[in-house]
Amino acid sequence: MPRLITALLTLVLTVALAAPASAAKENAKSPQETSDYWTSERMKNAKPRDRAKPGGGGGSGGGTRDWSRTAVPLTGGQYTGENRKNGKVFFTLGGSNYVCSGTAVDASAGINLVWTAGHCVTDGAGKDATNFLFVPGYYNGQEPNGRWAFTQLDSTPGWEAQGADRFRYDVGAARVTNTTNASATFAGTIGTRPITFGQDPTGKRLTSYGYPAAGKFNGQQQYVCASPFRMWDDVALLDPMQISCDMTGGSSGGGWMLDTNANSVGDAGEPLVSVNSYGYSSEKTTMYGPYMPVSSQAQALYDSLK
Repeated sequence: MPRLITALLTLVLTVALAAPASAAKENAKSPQETSDYWTSERMKNAKPRDRAKPGGGGGSGGGTRDWSRTAVPLTGGQYTGENRKNGKVFFTLGGSNYVCSGTAVDASAGINLVWTAGHCVTDGAGKDATNFLFVPGYYNGQEPNGRWAFTQLDSTPGWEAQGADRFRYDVGAARVTNTTNASATFAGTIGTRPITFGQDPTGKRLTSYGYPAAGKFNGQQQYVCASPFRMWDDVALLDPMQISCDMTGGSSGGGWMLDTNANSVGDAGEPLVSVNSYGYSSEKTTMYGPYMPVSSQAQALYDSLK
């Protein structure tokens, strides 16, 4: 088994090397114009952006004793600490308004960077999102940490190429600015999470955050799944990672943190290693996220926008 794992990681590194980055999309609107677009009615009616694959990936999600999905706790009616670094994403694609999830991650001084799923920023080459707005710590219509409109956004060349087995490249990122205070930074308001590439999840636990908005969820609050790494998805080119989680559409793009102390919470300093990407129609308690190798398209994307 260790030999197989090593072979799989070698394959991932070989086929997922960085490709030339495409030009990031610039926001044609001002931050205030982007904010103005998102009336309460549009926010309410935005649809969860979902990516489901037919069939199954070969995993049941494990037993109920070793994983959980819980509502993220509030303090004084708000998310605090690390939880306010997670947020809800609103955007327009193909003339429709959608919601996803995202995370404020480390970047260079003065740059505010949101990490999310590729399908939350583009539908392919030349089909990029508009009106992208990040609301960190969103809860039940409240926006205690303000609105942050994109100035640039991009995904990986692999995801932009689309295709049946492109989920290994399903990551996206956006530079954002506060819509009412151009000098505000994530570092000075909510803080950021570290992001790590090439982290082997085998034998480790992960926490996955998001704002599920389909089925039994309404998209108004954060949830967290805590699970062991299960397996590599051998249907989608071997390397997307599987955990146990029953979050639905709207949670796409929410960050996976390496649960280094295995306490089922994304503590300070625990790095982001993947995002909620897709599920299978026959698997109700599994979630898949792309593995992000060193020198991969994901790291090239990060380096281009950080």
